[in-house]
Amino acid sequence: MRPAAQVRARIASGALALFLTLIMASCGNDETGDQVQATSPPDFTWPTGPHPRALFHVENRGVILLELYPELAPETVDNFIELARSGFYDGTTFHRVLPGFMIQGGDPNSRDRDPSNDGDGGPGYTVPDEFSPAPHRRGTVSMANTGRPNSAGSQFFIVQGDALHLDGRHTVFGRVAAGIEVADGIATTETDLHGRWGKPNRPLEDIVIKRIEILGPKEAPAHSAPAELNFKPSPSQIGPEPPQLFPGFA
Repeated sequence: MRPAAQVRARIASGALALFLTLIMASCGNDETGDQVQATSPPDFTWPTGPHPRALFHVENRGVILLELYPELAPETVDNFIELARSGFYDGTTFHRVLPGFMIQGGDPNSRDRDPSNDGDGGPGYTVPDEFSPAPHRRGTVSMANTGRPNSAGSQFFIVQGDALHLDGRHTVFGRVAAGIEVADGIATTETDLHGRWGKPNRPLEDIVIKRIEILGPKEAPAHSAPAELNFKPSPSQIGPEPPQLFPGFA
């Protein structure tokens, strides 16, 4: 065989080998994907009751009933119950809404007429993180934080669409037992998407929590003294972050 022909034969042989390698790699990726899916964690089983419950009376919207789980987050549940019974949440709003992701509330600043400070407030102290295997699936109730450890206070959010990227980053302490359609309605409210008049994703219409009523059992877990709030949270960090490339988030 002439030298030129030998070169062409070697090139053709190399191209064929590369082609076969790419095919095998593609098959291997599919297999890997199946393995990842097969090793996904099993469905979480929520603790059985009886449990304390929280009934949200939302102005002009209806009611949302939450079941709270002291087994998963005793200090968080105790703190939420104490704040609710003291009237801390009365008149606050759902100040941050991202449809398909979550609705957020619990900030005392949302009572005033200044939309620029919504999302910055809290009770003046923090509560510790209490992570558990409970997943951030639709209807889950979890604590907002600043992205720093043990930085939750009073702000919470109701997950409207599965958000498993938040697992291990926010404390799950309850889930919606009834009224998820009310939360869905809140999630469709028109918002100030880009923050022209306040914080981004704030509803243009105030969605007011008239009060949160705590319904038995009467016993609640003992409340320990919270850590002092020793830093000023950055407004841009407060609250759960949506998944990367979340539609409609800016």
